[in-house]
Amino acid sequence: MALSKLLSGLRGPADSSDSEGRSESEDDRTVVRECRNCGTNVSAGTTRCPVCDAADIAVYSID
Repeated sequence: MALSKLLSGLRGPADSSDSEGRSESEDDRTVVRECRNCGTNVSAGTTRCPVCDAADIAVYSID
């Protein structure tokens, strides 16, 4: 199950508005990139973990 699906229940429906009536957009998402081998957070564009040299980088988009 996708992390974003699990977390979506915590914030309410995707089309909710904030207290000033603004709608959420994709620009409001937080993107986390981490090594699947050791869990080190890496920056966008990283293809190999700088700690363990693994090539499997996970990308999670948190709404």
